[in-house]
Amino acid sequence: MRRLAALLLLVLPLLAGADTTLRFCAAGSPKTFDPAMTDSGVDHITHLPIFGTLIETQRGTDQLIPGLATSWSLSPDGLAYTFELRRGVAWQTTDEFKPTREFNADDVLFTFGRLLNRPDGPGGAFAKALPGVSPYVVSFGWEKLVRKVEKLGGQQVRITLAERDASFLSALTFVFAAIQSAEQGAQLLKAGRPQRIAQQPVGTGPFQLKSFRQDAVIRYVKHPGWWRRDERPRADQLVFAITPDANVRAQRLKRDECDIAAPVGPAELAELKKAPAIKLVTAPGMNVGILAYNTRRPALARPEVRQALDMAIDKAAILRTVYGDAGVIASSPIPAANWAHDETLRPTPHDPARARALLEKAGVLPLNLTLWAMPVVRAYNPNGQLMAQMIQADWAKVGVTARIVTYEWGEYLRRIDAGEHDAALSGWYGDPEPANTAGQLACGAFSGTSWCNPVYDKLLAEARQALKREDRKPLYARAQRLAMQELPWSPIAYGQLAVPERATVRNFVLELDGSMYFDGVLPR
Repeated sequence: MRRLAALLLLVLPLLAGADTTLRFCAAGSPKTFDPAMTDSGVDHITHLPIFGTLIETQRGTDQLIPGLATSWSLSPDGLAYTFELRRGVAWQTTDEFKPTREFNADDVLFTFGRLLNRPDGPGGAFAKALPGVSPYVVSFGWEKLVRKVEKLGGQQVRITLAERDASFLSALTFVFAAIQSAEQGAQLLKAGRPQRIAQQPVGTGPFQLKSFRQDAVIRYVKHPGWWRRDERPRADQLVFAITPDANVRAQRLKRDECDIAAPVGPAELAELKKAPAIKLVTAPGMNVGILAYNTRRPALARPEVRQALDMAIDKAAILRTVYGDAGVIASSPIPAANWAHDETLRPTPHDPARARALLEKAGVLPLNLTLWAMPVVRAYNPNGQLMAQMIQADWAKVGVTARIVTYEWGEYLRRIDAGEHDAALSGWYGDPEPANTAGQLACGAFSGTSWCNPVYDKLLAEARQALKREDRKPLYARAQRLAMQELPWSPIAYGQLAVPERATVRNFVLELDGSMYFDGVLPR
């Protein structure tokens, strides 16, 4: 009955013939509609239609363009960014919230007050009432980096950093930094219901949330006050049909039950390529699929053990079997499509004999580990269960027994953050500034490793302070080489991005980091 209800929600608007409806077969349900407090890609795909950021990227490129900020300037010392904010930007409405004003500087201060979790600043009272730690803020080190956020005028804000950071502007394009309404926050706080910010999202983006049924459907409607409405046509309705199974997504697309589908596996892609009504939208893989080692475990705290486990994995076989022609063996934690990728690095050779010798010398055999398998399909890992089985077989050949564990995706991520795993398959969609991707391995980051290397952190810090790319690249190269020596992650592969859609769809562009925007996209 649930599946039938979801399908009816998809097809009825088309039968009515009044409005255009863009249908997306999504890979999962969001665990929250609060973009600040999650690092889940599934969550962020659902947030992108709702929210706007100060800075955006030109679709399909890494070029920064104005968003809610019309312009920005940097002080001579490289520490203070001054943003001129866009005028005439309308907030969305919900059943519970009716805005009385347009977007202004107070909203930027409220958003950053929440992100930085500073009780003495704007947004601090809300943060005290609804405590939370933004995973991205931790990963990017913003608690120490962002020294001050000031309102200079109704439409002007200055953000002062503790040190120069070349990655800061790029990070502002991420949806975790989406601007939220200070007026809504104040109303929720007064009503004693701050938690509603995660269920009743209010943004400045192209669509506003109409309804949500867990594991079934999300329905959005066009935001009539969107500031870009004259330059980007939109469907009247946007519907996410929650479809975790990649094969079911492919079949729904073929049956014209959705217009665009979240990425599917190589087998499904091969079948869809044969369908004349389907086309593929592709992009270079600015991503990396990894196996994260929990270095809190005594055996896995030793680099030589991690090196042995890494060289025991037959990555070429995994590439052929799991990725097909949609991947490249990884040689670094920074994706090959990124400008800072060190091309001199080579993938770790597959050497089971040497792996066993290292494990014997370390005195850890027999070694029993839990191996966590991703339950979702991603470009960086199209089949987590199959990959885990192949790694399990490879490790068995060198004396390591692995018990495969998996959970629902949200629970999987939560438990990894809690450090319950030994080794876990995961991955990361990179962005143009590699400090943000490489920063997942920094001390205190949510990388699944608990690895902490002061030399590595120092290299990233120096790279962030170098404002020219040519000065940053050798620092990133040294950091990559250190990560490949220490191997808190075993990089497995870089996956090519491919999203299937109906041939009638117009204007959909796949972002380099895997983000999916639906404004400007029409079903036919």
